[in-house]
Amino acid sequence: MTGEGLNPPKACLGFDIHYPCYLNPGFQPDVVKGKRNAKESYFNPNAKEDLGRVIDRSFRPTTELLLELLDDGFTCAFAISGTVVEHLGQWYPEMLELFSRAATHRNAELLAQTYYHSVAGQFADLQEFADEILMHRDLMKEQFSAAPTTFAHTDYPITPATAEALTRAGIRAAIIEGGEGPALEKDPNHTYTYQGLSVLVTHCDLSDDIAVRFPWRGWDKWPLMADQYAGWLSVSPGDCITLFLDYRIFGDVIGQETGILEFLRALPSALAAEGIETVRPSEAARLPPRGDIGETPGPGPESLQRTILQQSALEALEEAENLVADGGVWRCLLDTDHIRRMAMRSTSCGRPLHAVSHQATYDYFASFMRVLSHAEERSAASARSPKAALSLRCVPPDKAFYFSSYDRPAGYAAHSLQELANMLEFAPDDVIRYHVEREDFYRWIDQAIGDTRLAEKIRDRSDRAELRSTIQKRIDKLWKRLR
Repeated sequence: MTGEGLNPPKACLGFDIHYPCYLNPGFQPDVVKGKRNAKESYFNPNAKEDLGRVIDRSFRPTTELLLELLDDGFTCAFAISGTVVEHLGQWYPEMLELFSRAATHRNAELLAQTYYHSVAGQFADLQEFADEILMHRDLMKEQFSAAPTTFAHTDYPITPATAEALTRAGIRAAIIEGGEGPALEKDPNHTYTYQGLSVLVTHCDLSDDIAVRFPWRGWDKWPLMADQYAGWLSVSPGDCITLFLDYRIFGDVIGQETGILEFLRALPSALAAEGIETVRPSEAARLPPRGDIGETPGPGPESLQRTILQQSALEALEEAENLVADGGVWRCLLDTDHIRRMAMRSTSCGRPLHAVSHQATYDYFASFMRVLSHAEERSAASARSPKAALSLRCVPPDKAFYFSSYDRPAGYAAHSLQELANMLEFAPDDVIRYHVEREDFYRWIDQAIGDTRLAEKIRDRSDRAELRSTIQKRIDKLWKRLR
């Protein structure tokens, strides 16, 4: 046994290199009129300049530093998204070349991930997830002459279905986020197995000592020094400590003035002084497994604690694949960053802690849904049945159906026919009765969705099951017209 006073554990460090498809916060439908390329209006118009600042503050100095450390024998891994490769190739090829030098270094390892850093792994249909894995693999071969076999699966839990998709794509190991079940939260510093994959579990507390607590002067361990941190790792029980960190932490999220780069520079020698060997993920994955995480209450769909806003956005995104003509727009909207911003407080575990007000989360959700709804409505004209596409589209929050009872709002809303049908399953009887008496369902489907035929069909329906069945049959019929 290592890390328990005998031999220190090994350390496996990975870096997530990504630049999100930020939304244009000022987007309004009228700004797209007359434009052939709506994508430029949907997303941040200052993306090139903003990425340039991230490069100057973080990407370039951190990569130059890591190249020096790699030359001296330090080992680490890089997960580089397809979108950041695209942006750098178009705007900053010299930075892409610098990343290439680091990713192909003899002491580094390139990791697999979804091309768009996307939420596609949370969909019922995993075809997009599988497609993005292969897209990313092909890009890594083309750009870096490498075929990654370890997948960074840290934005949502791994499931039997995603594990199967990874295996089919030639992935042999996955890095998952710690804390997804009692066993992993308590004892992450081991290699596990899951559905035939080797699994490494990130140590969230030790990751967040760097990603979240490092600049906090109110922390009782501040200022954190590399030798102190290495000491913590040396006594952490287990075989191998996995740390997977957002690259922008170094110099951008946490400014250079805090000493974060000096900490990183001193870390390899501090680890060596404690007898800690750094290893690549593929090497850590070959350590004898502690057990099968499938035997614990570990990663699985039940551990996804989504907010109502996140759930609405995810459902709308999955439906939108067949409603948005521009696949590039749809895939940019799949970025995990969008969904994270729809929660007042999202988990960190090696990422910057996201904590904002309820109003800020709602405003972001509203901006997101305005873009998605407009992209679907704009695409309807080219669909096999434009009327069917318009009936199936999502609508922005100002046109959503807000459920209420006789005395107060219910706290949830439907943004599409499908979401309305889903919500009719669990909405309380008094809420449904209230809306039926007022003919609210009829008016919303007629005026906001624009499906007069369906509106007339449900106008006199008061039974929950009958109401939902009528709407679902119409939805299924509309989809048939599009396929």
